[in-house]
Amino acid sequence: MKKDLIGRARQGDLDAWEVLIREIYPHASKQAFCLLRDKDLAQDAVQNTILKVFNNLSGLKDEVAFTGWWRRILTNEVYLLLRFSSRVMPGISPELLTTGELSVEDAVTLKLEMGQAIKRLPLEQQQILLDIDLRGLNLQEAAEEYNLPLGTVKSRLFRARARLQETLKDYRKKPKERLDMTLESSDIKDRICDYLEGTMEAAARNSFEQELSQNPAWQEEMKKQKDFLTFLHSLTGKITLSVAEIKDKVQAVIEKTEDYEEIVDATFFEQGKPTTMTSHIWFKKPDCYRTDGDSGVTGPITVIMKDGVMLSWLADKRQVSKLILSQEYRERGNFNFPDSLKAMVENKSSRILGTEYLQGRPVLHVQFSEKVPGLGEMNTHHWMDKETWMPIRTEYYNVKGELVNRREVRELRLNQGLPDSLFELDLPEGVTIEEENTQVLNLPQDIILTEAAERFDQVPYILEGQNYKIKHQWIEVKEGKGALLSMYFVLGEQNPLLIVTQGPVPHTNLPPNASQEPVELEFDGRKATGGLIKIDLAGVKYMLDWQDNGYYYSCGGQLEKDELLKIPGKLTRVLPRLSE
Repeated sequence: MKKDLIGRARQGDLDAWEVLIREIYPHASKQAFCLLRDKDLAQDAVQNTILKVFNNLSGLKDEVAFTGWWRRILTNEVYLLLRFSSRVMPGISPELLTTGELSVEDAVTLKLEMGQAIKRLPLEQQQILLDIDLRGLNLQEAAEEYNLPLGTVKSRLFRARARLQETLKDYRKKPKERLDMTLESSDIKDRICDYLEGTMEAAARNSFEQELSQNPAWQEEMKKQKDFLTFLHSLTGKITLSVAEIKDKVQAVIEKTEDYEEIVDATFFEQGKPTTMTSHIWFKKPDCYRTDGDSGVTGPITVIMKDGVMLSWLADKRQVSKLILSQEYRERGNFNFPDSLKAMVENKSSRILGTEYLQGRPVLHVQFSEKVPGLGEMNTHHWMDKETWMPIRTEYYNVKGELVNRREVRELRLNQGLPDSLFELDLPEGVTIEEENTQVLNLPQDIILTEAAERFDQVPYILEGQNYKIKHQWIEVKEGKGALLSMYFVLGEQNPLLIVTQGPVPHTNLPPNASQEPVELEFDGRKATGGLIKIDLAGVKYMLDWQDNGYYYSCGGQLEKDELLKIPGKLTRVLPRLSE
């Protein structure tokens, strides 16, 4: 965006302003929808943002900072809508949901009026207040984000809080207090602000505490400021928990959870069209796990994991398979609670959006964002039940703001005393478990191509010439032997477009006894024969497998049949660079 365009708009050039709006509107709409997941609310946030940008553009000192400036305004507009447009009181703990001074009805009314009061603040005060007293930034972080001196940030915050304190006076059931002029004429309020916000150096803090202990007027002012901030934050829902602290709470609940049962809907969206698979899941400590589900490919399926063994029962095919779980799989499989936070935090930034209600439960809403160079951000929204800290809903969005995956828990029950018999597979007469050739199930490990080439004693095949994000993993199938699994992602998409596997041992995950269509294909410049199966489940339309020179290959994903059949012919052997 050209500086002269912004400069002309600042001078009142309406044509330049119109061009600016056309530039920022689609980006603002995408960002607002990713945060709010509601088109109407997103449009409200965008319109409010554009109005504030128009009214305050003349005060922008640095045209280079324009993009970051309007994006911060938009982010805070979203937070205003999240906190003050609903009639649900936000907050982290039950203690913050009630102040002890107001009825619930008055608190809700005051929260709505507080939102209006914040909107009436001058923009520079409003942004600082929202960042610190709602989003949870500290003074130093806000100063760095706005490239302002720390003193300027403190001054704006103090003035904004003073205005809001006037709003609170009519509601708080306390007698009016006479203004202490000795406090007004000194720097004590600044020092109290520094002390409460944690920006004092250790020596200054010790000195202040000594002075404070000897000055009753200061102590009274400190108490007033603490009470006010507690009351203010109970209304704004300021979040004080970090993701690490949430994980600690999760771990504490896990330790008290002996078993759980849940019914889960997993939905995949392709061009907005949903496909849902429902599973019934049970877990019991230490390592008993069962899931019952159904899919169009396999029909009804039951999977039971217990004592290091996994049994899969396909009722329609009257077939049972057995796998041995590796020790690492048993230790890190983590069936007692999906370690979703850890996975989501990896290579992503996180922010806590507050408390909401799903299915009558208070849930903590956390957003994870992953930057995609040149395209924007991919967002994942995660809701956790604040009583059990179990995941209730997870939504995955691509860089366009489109919902692509959702996992939602419809029912959740904990510590019911599940019987051991639930984790026994009751097979019909005549059906036996095949013990021969039982494989060991290992966790996939991230790997680079040079290492995979060493394990294969040959260079792996890869798909070149496309702008994909590629993730390679190694799956050990037999001791010392395994397969390379390569996932190809279109930049800005959450789900892989294509998955390719290769290795010297059979490894495909095709459904047992699945009906395959024989197909002719080209691979490495030669004609070959393979088998094609239609999947149509969770982002996989077809799977194709074939063999060549003692190696087993497969590919599958979101591609249509004709496109998938061309993939083997596009795979090439390229000596990997050391960084791959």
